Amino acid sequence: MISHDRLIAKTVVQLAMEDPPMVKAAIARLREQGDIEPDDLVYLDRIADRWMGIAKQNMRQGHPAARAT
Repeated sequence: MISHDRLIAKTVVQLAMEDPPMVKAAIARLREQGDIEPDDLVYLDRIADRWMGIAKQNMRQGHPAARAT
């Protein structure tokens, strides 16, 4: 059985892959409000950056499933 914390982590990582701009905006907002430290959530920020790069590369290569981020 998957623990509650692992389920949350899995869901957040999946969200970073599916909607990276939203995740980056949420992290920036949390940092700006002082709700998290500047170095918190760096891992998710990197995942979002990675998937935004993948989406841009797919668009350049003309993949029909690619969407702009």
